[in-house]
Amino acid sequence: APYSKTGGLGLVAASYSYEFPRKGHRTMVVSPKYKHFEGISWVGEAKVWVNGREEAVRYWHKFESSGDGKGCDFIFVDHPAIERQGGLYNADDGREYPDNLFRFTLLSAAAMEAPLLLDIGGRGKYGDKVLFLANDWQAGLVPFYLCHKYRRNGCYSQSRAIYVVHNLGYQGQYPHVQACHFFGCEQHMATDLELGDCVNLSKAALINADRVLTVSPNYTKEIQTPEGGFRLENYVRAKGDALRLGGILNGIDDVWNPETDKDIPVKYSSDDFEAGKAANKAAVQQQLGLYEDPGAVLIGFVGRLTWQKGVDVMVQIISWLMEDTGNGVTGRCQIVMMGQGEKQYADALRWAEGTFKGKVCGYVGFDPKVEHLLMAGCDLFLMPSRYEPCGLPQMYSQRYGTLPVVHATGGLVDSVKDISRGTDEATGFHMSPLSKEKMQEVVYKAAELYLKQPAEFRKMQRNAMSEDFYWPQAMDEYEKAIDTTLYEPPVAR
Repeated sequence: APYSKTGGLGLVAASYSYEFPRKGHRTMVVSPKYKHFEGISWVGEAKVWVNGREEAVRYWHKFESSGDGKGCDFIFVDHPAIERQGGLYNADDGREYPDNLFRFTLLSAAAMEAPLLLDIGGRGKYGDKVLFLANDWQAGLVPFYLCHKYRRNGCYSQSRAIYVVHNLGYQGQYPHVQACHFFGCEQHMATDLELGDCVNLSKAALINADRVLTVSPNYTKEIQTPEGGFRLENYVRAKGDALRLGGILNGIDDVWNPETDKDIPVKYSSDDFEAGKAANKAAVQQQLGLYEDPGAVLIGFVGRLTWQKGVDVMVQIISWLMEDTGNGVTGRCQIVMMGQGEKQYADALRWAEGTFKGKVCGYVGFDPKVEHLLMAGCDLFLMPSRYEPCGLPQMYSQRYGTLPVVHATGGLVDSVKDISRGTDEATGFHMSPLSKEKMQEVVYKAAELYLKQPAEFRKMQRNAMSEDFYWPQAMDEYEKAIDTTLYEPPVAR
């Protein structure tokens, strides 16, 4: 981001490009040139070997300032196979491009050459003492090439590669590929790539990286299990056994701040959040067609409409949540659900809004300004993901004093302190297992606290608003990991 983004990975990579230069590191981001971006200029070209032949790639550059004379060199890799009319990975019909393995092999091969070849802005080449931060399967060949190609030829001997796992559910698996021919490697090297009848770029990265990081400490544990490892758990465990595995919770951008947010009607801080949130709640109700009821428990959801996000379970509790049975809780709630994705879930949101007009908003689509408004105006934020390597919305919501109700998985465990700790410490509510019954139980508990023990609820809101999820804290952890990785001997295969 802002050049290309399909999810949290794009946001995190954008933060790397800003935060590392701010820390004084000369920083290069290498990304595919998915289209012609404004302000880029040609800086060089290279020949790389892919699928049995030499391919010419061109490099385009743009310097993005992060202030005080610091900034990041954005390098865009250009090749006829990269730019497409549809999405980044899939065509408009949702099908994956058949040549994605070729496209992202080009990216990794070109990224390995860029520090050696490009003299950017007269500041000299980056050279062969660098730290490669390879993100997810799209860059999974970087550690492989570093280990098997460059170090074997006396290049990058002082360089290291860290592989960052953002979501191990996506691995870069491609069947029926002759690895030796496609990647230009010998058979004993190809075994690092092969898993069953596929090449698996994540497997190659896990084996060859000098260190593996995930985007939360708890997710690091989960991907060492059969449930979370998706057939790669043994390779993750091996990294842990070698003491080359860790987890760092992602940070959030400082645009997520209720004291300075330009997209909310009333700004506020932890000193005056009650009045600020009440005003923003009224704005949510007015703008999204809900009854203007300051006493209602306003619950928000923002996310992709997919099975992974637990949308199916969330939809199952709506009728129960809307019905007043005299308990003083159900029937006193409103819910806003915003997202885009699979048709069955989009239809479910439309059904809920039509059935409970004035109490439910099913917003099929996405508007970043509405997302900011929901963070400021809601009382509770629902995040029932079946798995969530890190997650960012639950951190945003806490910053705005909106208490998250989350499935106890991945980074949601690391970033939300459960009510079981007591209201002097808690910042939200965990549910486990993820089921209709458990969600009803925990949402009821959260809504009841808001309605019947407002002083305790406000105490939790203050706890949540005092949490520090901003990037500088995460960057300190990244620098420690980088220092350790550069100091340790490289992986040898």
